[in-house]
Amino acid sequence: MKCFHSFIIALLLIATLPACKKNVDSTAPEFSTSYTEVSDKKEAFDKGYFQVVGRGNGESKSMALLAARSVAQARLVEIVEGIEVERNTLVKEGKVQGDIIQTKAKGFIKFFPLCGEQYNPATGNAEVCLRLPLRTGGLGDLVEDLIEK
Repeated sequence: MKCFHSFIIALLLIATLPACKKNVDSTAPEFSTSYTEVSDKKEAFDKGYFQVVGRGNGESKSMALLAARSVAQARLVEIVEGIEVERNTLVKEGKVQGDIIQTKAKGFIKFFPLCGEQYNPATGNAEVCLRLPLRTGGLGDLVEDLIEK
């Protein structure tokens, strides 16, 4: 009889589990990562641009988009200007006692065209896509189009 009561209680608990499900707002717009990053130099040369995606979040739409845009801009500066790496290693009695590695990227951003941005108000997350065109409209662009690939 005791097993039967335990069985009934277990069934009741299982039956109530779906009702305890977390309340999720299905009307909140979700965005998919539809932007692809083009940061490989060969791929960028073939396509004619570098493209980076920055993600950020904030308390408001403008703050989230600003954070995402800043991340994307920093990524483009890293690609174009490179990254300076500084390493300090402390060796004591022939053994490494500590390692400090710092990276720094520095550059001037004039203008990177926006290729897209998305914001999700439910989570406060934003995604910004920036593109840096490599083609300038000069003679080199005309010659490149004449070369067979």
